[in-house]
Order: sequence, then C-alpha cells, then structure tokens
Amino acid sequence: MNWTAALLLLFVASVVDLQEAVEGDCCSDAQNTDDVQEDQGLLELEAACPELSGQIIGGRPSSVSRHPYQVSMVLNGNSFCGGFIISRDYVLTAAHCVQNTAPSAIRLRVGSTRRDSGGRIVWVSNVTVHPQYGNPQFDNDIAVLRLAQPLPVNAAIRPIRLPQRGQAVPLVRLTVTGWGLTAPRGRRIPRIMMEAQVPVVPHWLCRLSYGDALTGNMFCGGHFLIGGVSSCQGDSGGPAVFRGTAFGIVSFARGCALPLSPTVFTNTAALRDWITDNTGV
Repeated sequence: MNWTAALLLLFVASVVDLQEAVEGDCCSDAQNTDDVQEDQGLLELEAACPELSGQIIGGRPSSVSRHPYQVSMVLNGNSFCGGFIISRDYVLTAAHCVQNTAPSAIRLRVGSTRRDSGGRIVWVSNVTVHPQYGNPQFDNDIAVLRLAQPLPVNAAIRPIRLPQRGQAVPLVRLTVTGWGLTAPRGRRIPRIMMEAQVPVVPHWLCRLSYGDALTGNMFCGGHFLIGGVSSCQGDSGGPAVFRGTAFGIVSFARGCALPLSPTVFTNTAALRDWITDNTGV
C-alpha cells in the first residue's frame, strides 16, 4: 500500500465533525480592550508576514460590500453559523445549524462586515428544515429562515442568485465567506468577515474520502491532496459562490483544511425544487 492510500484510509477512519462554532466565544464589552489589542497584533503580523494573515483557513479579510448577501446568525448572544440572503423575506442556511431551534431564539445580523456590530439585527418568524435532513446522515443539510419583516435592499444588503434546477457545479474556484475559525485548532472566531477561494473537487475523487456518505445532494471543495484552504467551525450555513451564484452551502468536513478531507457543501441546484416550494424563489 502506498503512502497516499494509507493516509486516505487513516482519514476515512476519523469521525466527521459538523462545522459549528466553538462555544463560549461571546461579544461582551469586557473583551473590547483585548479585542483591540488582538486586532492590532493581527495587523502587525499581516504586515510582516502576509502568508500568516488571519483567515477562513487559507483566506483573507473581506467585507459586506463584496458579499452583501452574507448573514451572521446569533443564538444566546453568540455567533454560531452563517447564512445568505436569497430574497427580501428569506435566508438559506444549513439544517444542522437550526434543527430543533425555535425561530424566536435566532437573530440575524445583516449588512455588516463584523459579526458583533454594525448593520442591523433582524428576527426570524419561521424555520423550515428539509424533512429528509439526516436521511442518510448529513444529506439534505439545508434550511429556510423566513424573516419577520422584509429586508431593505441596498449596497450592504442584497439577495444572491441561485443556480437553476440541476445546474452542474462548475469545476472552478468558489468563494466561501464567513466568520469561522481561522486555524484548524483555533479557539476563537474572527470578528471580521473572511473569504477564501476553494477549488471544486470532482465528485468521484471526493468519494475516495467520504465514500457513500457523499450523496448527489452534495459536492466537495478544497485542495484534495494537500489541504490548506477550507471553511471551518463557524462557517456552516454560509454560501459557496461563483460569478454571483450560490452553488453551495457549507455543511461538514473531517477537521479543517486537512489533506484528503475537503469541505462538503450542500448542492443548491440539486435541491432547487425544495427551495422554490418553500420560498417562491
């Protein structure tokens, strides 16, 4: 057995972890001084060593002006997942982010580069999780959030286009955005939106890592052999975008940016009929 096959078997034997945010990261005013010092230290580090800059793993700082559809989800004062605007009334996210969560417990921050300030907070009136989520495991990882009030549309708040039903995911680099961990073993998530360019992995190749767990409602992205670019905990529910179209929703992975363990995305084109039936979009 060659080294590639051995590594593949080792990773396949690992447990798959959903990419949720680490608990305990809060946004209290008591942390503001530390946060300013931390942000300043990050800027100094980036100036000296750009290759070590803070990231969605392998990415760079971004802004809501570049991605006005991006949403930060807040539960009990903590950012825990992402989502994206598909109309004035609806946001898409991952089912595992909101399953068994009351709409009244969820707040969405829209129109802000920061996950803990700016923009506006909006309320959710209804949560619809795909009825076949988790059957089989991790499949149909998609949910619709109906907003309590229609969103305004402006430069910082704008819906993103969805692919047509059954449209193929192009074998290109998709843009993934969010506020997830910036290091595989990190303990705090960034306050500034990050983005990364993630190459799509052919379905047949990704099956070498995930086997039958990879269904037709999923696709993979990342540097398959070497890792190094990925979404991570806290990015779940966020979009994977190419030329203004959201082809995917961040779903799960084995670790973050590991070799032979690309991120798995929910394929929005494969579930397009369900989205339309539940949103009219």
